[in-house]
Amino acid sequence: MKLVVAGFWRISSDASVDIVCSEIPEEERPAFAFPHDRNYLRYAKFADLDSLIYVRARLLQTLPTVGIRDFSPSEYYGAGADSLIVIGGPPWNAKFREFLPQLPFYFEPNSLGEDDPLVVPCLGYRQLGPSWTPRSELLSDVAVFVRLTLRQGTTVFLLGGCLTLGVLGSAKCFLHGDHGAANIQYVSDLVGERDFVLVTEAARLGDIADIADLPRAAPLLLLRACPRRAVRGSD
Repeated sequence: MKLVVAGFWRISSDASVDIVCSEIPEEERPAFAFPHDRNYLRYAKFADLDSLIYVRARLLQTLPTVGIRDFSPSEYYGAGADSLIVIGGPPWNAKFREFLPQLPFYFEPNSLGEDDPLVVPCLGYRQLGPSWTPRSELLSDVAVFVRLTLRQGTTVFLLGGCLTLGVLGSAKCFLHGDHGAANIQYVSDLVGERDFVLVTEAARLGDIADIADLPRAAPLLLLRACPRRAVRGSD
């Protein structure tokens, strides 16, 4: 199973992996997220911290010798890593925004506290977003997972969602034990080594983020790239 996961994420035992995690806007951060505070905590400014911790832990369980560094978008100026994992959608992750022109979707921006639905222009501007109970309790979100291959050889993985639940669902989709391995096999059978965009439901049961089971419940959307081209739509 570890070989399946490592192959899908395109990492080897001596690979270098950079993770760029979304960050809370300065005006929304707690005081201890700033370096001048006496109780400064660097990770206090990270928005999708659950997903960052999950991805780091699972990758190191797969290949303990892989080199992993993590950054906020404002800290990251690197290049040349074997893999770049971008965690958190474009509103709070400037690195994710850099890739939007190459992608067949965008998130419709709304004011803070409102949903930013996923919009897919090539499907008649179809919108996908969270679902709520009449009491405004979150039931599900959309998890977005993108694989892009740069000409320099770096593989970029974008993990997003409308809310933090979707981001965590994306993080777990291809890393969660047997479920992750089964999801990898499902997607690999359909797209091979091509770049792709996957959108699936991220459900929450109580306070537990459920794991997508793609062989049993097909994704909401799966677009694969044409050979040697950036992801722009289905072929």
